[in-house]
Amino acid sequence: MTTTPSLDIIIPVWNSPAETRACLVSILESSATARLIIVNNGCDRVTELMLEEFSDHLADRAIYMTMERNIGFVPAVNRALLRSDADWALIVRPTGMVTAACIDQILAATQREQSGMVTPHCSADFTVHPQFLKNGCASIETAEISFSALALSRLMREQIGLFDEELDGGVWCLRDYRHRSHARGFRCYLVPHVSFAGGQGAVFGSEERRRMQRESAVETFRARWGEQQQLAVYLPRSADERSLSDTLQLLLNAARHGHRFMLYLHRRHHRTALQLGAACLHSGVILHRLATLAPQRDLVRELERQRKQIPGLQLACALGGVSVPGSGAAAPAGILHQLAKS
Repeated sequence: MTTTPSLDIIIPVWNSPAETRACLVSILESSATARLIIVNNGCDRVTELMLEEFSDHLADRAIYMTMERNIGFVPAVNRALLRSDADWALIVRPTGMVTAACIDQILAATQREQSGMVTPHCSADFTVHPQFLKNGCASIETAEISFSALALSRLMREQIGLFDEELDGGVWCLRDYRHRSHARGFRCYLVPHVSFAGGQGAVFGSEERRRMQRESAVETFRARWGEQQQLAVYLPRSADERSLSDTLQLLLNAARHGHRFMLYLHRRHHRTALQLGAACLHSGVILHRLATLAPQRDLVRELERQRKQIPGLQLACALGGVSVPGSGAAAPAGILHQLAKS
């Protein structure tokens, strides 16, 4: 019998009292048992009074923390995480609305193998490929996470610690944390059918200062984890089912390192891949079925289209010693093994 994990919901707040109150009400309406950890991150007096009233009403269902000044979003989250002792902590920006379906599906995904992080589809930060919606994927592994709504397991936090406050407080801080999680054997899952329409919140500092912080964060991230690659991968018609299975496993392992792939398959291989569950494998592995008639022409056309969106996109053949028709030079098949181990 599966037991429902306990849940703390962390809401770091900086002003916007009406919007924040609506978010807090939506949380209470969506979960009858979750405890709220509300962080007053240097709010003005109007917001502060609202938060105090809300917290007093909740009694033991709320922990109210006050910062004398705005210390930044990530430091506020870290301090709240130190107070959380539930099985899972869900970070929520107070710019969005939480639904019962969102809570239920996040909690369901926490039961998946080696689950360490779970995120709903945060539409303000990343998009979900139609492949995962069309195939009814309840939850899929992902490298895309957002501070708009992100659940973290206590077990994982005890092993990898808190977010790095020296990074950008956004995408590179999140990527670093996800890589640290993966390095300890935890999985990150996306719930594609539930959207959380939360914005990114207030932006502080000059554009020049933010640019310098981003550049520093990128440099630090790449020094720790290397470059993230995007590749187009072609599986020849002559490949057998074992080769297809091995290729999918390689791509899954590489996607867990943050790399992204478009896998081009002939009709027979595509059908087998769907039977193997590859449509819900990882958000970084997108399947494309080549046309039954003139598949090589379709491959060339699709590569041209992809390269307009991703300049310098590399093509790799999943089988060594096999050329890719009409594609020019291709990366060696061994690159997939390298990325899977990186």
